[in-house]
Amino acid sequence: MPRCGGTGYTESAPEFDAHVARFREQDARIVTSAATAEDLARYCGQARADGFTPRLITCSRWLTDPHTHTSTSADVHAALAEARVATLVYWSPGRPYRSGLDGSTCADLARAYREATGRGWLQPLGLAHALFEVARHALTTAPDPTDRAAIAHTLGKTRTETVVGPLDWTRGPTPNVALLPLAAGQWQQSDDGPRLAVVDSTRVPGLPVTADLVTAF
Repeated sequence: MPRCGGTGYTESAPEFDAHVARFREQDARIVTSAATAEDLARYCGQARADGFTPRLITCSRWLTDPHTHTSTSADVHAALAEARVATLVYWSPGRPYRSGLDGSTCADLARAYREATGRGWLQPLGLAHALFEVARHALTTAPDPTDRAAIAHTLGKTRTETVVGPLDWTRGPTPNVALLPLAAGQWQQSDDGPRLAVVDSTRVPGLPVTADLVTAF
C-alpha cells in the first residue's frame, strides 16, 4: 500500500528537508497538503533536488483556486505547474445543476461572470450564488421572515435545489449541516494557463470528466 504524508507548515520551519527525508524513508507515494502555494512550491523544489518524486501531490486549501491567483511569484507558478497538484472540486461550470432563483445553469453563471468582470470563474462563485438561493428560500418559507428564530428553524428543515446541487439540512451528519458532493480535480497546464480538470466525478452524477489523472509514474 502506498503511504501518505503531509507537508505540515510552521512559521519557524519554512524548509522541508526533514519532511522529504522522512517521506523517502517511508517510501511515501502520495503527499497530502494544506500548505500555501509558496510553501508547497518550496517543498516541491526541495523534493526534486533530493531526487524524491511521489506519485501524486494533493492540496486541499489554497489550490482550489489557481496558483496564479494565490501567489505572484513566477517561480511558484513554474514549480506548481510542473507538480500537477490534485485538489477537490466543489463547484465548476460543468455541474448539471440550475439556480433556484432563475433556473440558470452552472455554465450560464460562469459565462455571465466572465462577461461582467472579464475574469474567469473560480470555485467560490457557485457557493456565493447558492448563499442567495438559500437565503431567498428561507425568507420566503419561514412563517415570519422578520423573526430570527423562525428563520433559523426554517433553515434547519430546508431542502432546496441550488446551482451547487441539492442542499439538505435535514440529513446531517449533524443538525443544521448540509453536505456538498465533491469531485476530484487536478491542475493541468493549457494554452491559457492552469486549468482545473475534473478527473473523477463518481460522487457528482452528470458532471463530465475532462481529463485523466496524471501521475509521476
